[in-house]
Amino acid sequence: MLVEFLNDYYQANLKSIHDVAGNQHLIGYSKVFKSPLFVKIFKERDMFYAEQHVNQVYYPEIYLDSVIFGDSYVVTLKDRKLKDISIKKISPERAYAFGQLLGDFHKKLTGKATVHQSDKRLSEQIQYHVNKLQETEYEAIVNDVQQMLKSDFEYADMEYIQLPKVVLHGDFSIRNIMNYRGKDILIDFERSHMGTPYQDFIKFFYNEVKEPALRNEFIKGYVTMHDFEIPRKSVQRCLLFLCALDICEYNATHPKRKFGEMPGAMLETIKKNDAVLAL
Repeated sequence: MLVEFLNDYYQANLKSIHDVAGNQHLIGYSKVFKSPLFVKIFKERDMFYAEQHVNQVYYPEIYLDSVIFGDSYVVTLKDRKLKDISIKKISPERAYAFGQLLGDFHKKLTGKATVHQSDKRLSEQIQYHVNKLQETEYEAIVNDVQQMLKSDFEYADMEYIQLPKVVLHGDFSIRNIMNYRGKDILIDFERSHMGTPYQDFIKFFYNEVKEPALRNEFIKGYVTMHDFEIPRKSVQRCLLFLCALDICEYNATHPKRKFGEMPGAMLETIKKNDAVLAL
């Protein structure tokens, strides 16, 4: 029904290309827009609005339309010929450039794009996600880690409130950096929300840029575009836990488990009292 409606609405012949985390993607030429389309279909409203609002600000030249059809949320963009960036090993120069790319994103979006901002304290956000993981394979370890971090919560709550907030990408990683006409660009903004800049560094540093020297090159590039304040250790530990909880939820609800063992490794890192990323 939805694809038939969109084909009629856009005078197109849309074809499904893949289904990622329950979000369907379509491509096809539209006679209405006289352009090839890239259509993203979401089941979650917050993801839809994040993708819509970020694209309207960050890529106004490709944003075309949004549609709500029953319980499906649709963002329609101009399709572009994007290329995966092939990197076997990240060089210092590339780490610096990636830092600039993320800093530019935070600078351009913050104060201009409307995305979800939690009204909960950091410890309350953690509790919310811990509750969602009860009766899953992660129940025992997340409960243990939460208990370990309780002594951090009071100070972490106070500092987190005071840290500057930006529009986060929400899933900053190599797979969400593409090459377009010789330039690296960011894609996929459905997980964008408000937070402190460090939150966008965590998965990238933990999984893809593990050497402190490269992390510092990334930060050097970042600060050419946007201010950065390194949170204190108690906040870093809590934010790593929050990141791990989010990935655990994804793994628990998606059989393909694209993050593999990453969340378990993050949780074990916290249990070993080594939850601060080396810089």
